[in-house]
Amino acid sequence: MATIQLQGVSRRFGETAAVSDVSLETDRNEFLVLLGPSGCGKTTLLRMIAGLLPPSEGRILVDGKDVTALPPRERDLAMVFQNYALYPHLTVDRNLGFGLSVRRIPKEELRRRVNEVAELLDLGPLLRRRPKELSGGQRQRVALGRAMVRDPKAFLMDEPLSNLDAKLRSSTRTRLISLHRRLDTTFVYVTHDQIDAMTMATKVAVLNGGRIEQLGTPVEIYDEPASAFVAGFMGAPPMNLIPAELGTDADARLVLRAPGVEIPLPRTAGRDPGVREVLLGIRPEHLTPVAADHTGPALRGRVDIVENLGSEEIADCEIGDLRVSVRGARPIGLNPGDTATLAVRPDLVHLFSRQSGRRLEWLPEPENADSVLVS
Repeated sequence: MATIQLQGVSRRFGETAAVSDVSLETDRNEFLVLLGPSGCGKTTLLRMIAGLLPPSEGRILVDGKDVTALPPRERDLAMVFQNYALYPHLTVDRNLGFGLSVRRIPKEELRRRVNEVAELLDLGPLLRRRPKELSGGQRQRVALGRAMVRDPKAFLMDEPLSNLDAKLRSSTRTRLISLHRRLDTTFVYVTHDQIDAMTMATKVAVLNGGRIEQLGTPVEIYDEPASAFVAGFMGAPPMNLIPAELGTDADARLVLRAPGVEIPLPRTAGRDPGVREVLLGIRPEHLTPVAADHTGPALRGRVDIVENLGSEEIADCEIGDLRVSVRGARPIGLNPGDTATLAVRPDLVHLFSRQSGRRLEWLPEPENADSVLVS
């Protein structure tokens, strides 16, 4: 039940900054997911928390205690590696108890802990087998069990599900959620898979280029992405990002315009704000195919490809020079070569600065005041 705090943590390899000035703090019993593409610094950050890499700058605290200079064995944190790192010549029960035997835990206590963990993870029938006799999911459970028998302050997990097939990954993900609730302790979990983050995390840190782009709950990350990077990373397919211009119409209403796009916004401008370049963000599931004579806000273009996902379909459409994805229940009502009219709800669009990529927000406007966007 530990808290983990990072204060201005950085790590450089020569002239390359792998992690730059990262600060965050977990709550007790948090399931924090470090999410991002390959090379974003998430594994480097986890290894610094574990003590396997020293930070170039900054401090790491566990339960308020500065552990920056402490070796891994003195941090009381359990690490679960991507490749499981099991001892091939030892049986499952000896793999589970190895760390305790090194610490010279009495045999009776060691056996009690191993049996408890084996029961919790359904490993009882496998205790006499060696790793080569186990499936990938079984090996993963042994790796988890080996960490659990220590009863650590927190668990650190480096993409532990990446070697599993889709079905096994889903079932193991469910098991991890259940374990987190039952163990009542802190998890820090590294992944590039947004489904892992959305389904398991209580909090997500999205990393990009060694920095945190956004820290929040899965719902906050998905519904209110802080940047175009987060918007384009989360979702399958990710959010459509369309270069657009924000201007006004004859009635002083704010309007977003791009080739094949015209979306009046439910706001007015007290004076002409001029033309402002923005990125228009629309989730694929927030686009709805409608009849060609639709008069409301819409995108207009041509259908290129339609993918069948079983219960859903995804259509890729050419809107001007851009490709836009639409996601909906099957049949979606679009076919390759069709002319498409896609209705848009103005209250569900997102705006980002085309220069900085940061999210643009409307300032609270007093009565009769101009509508103002700020980043």
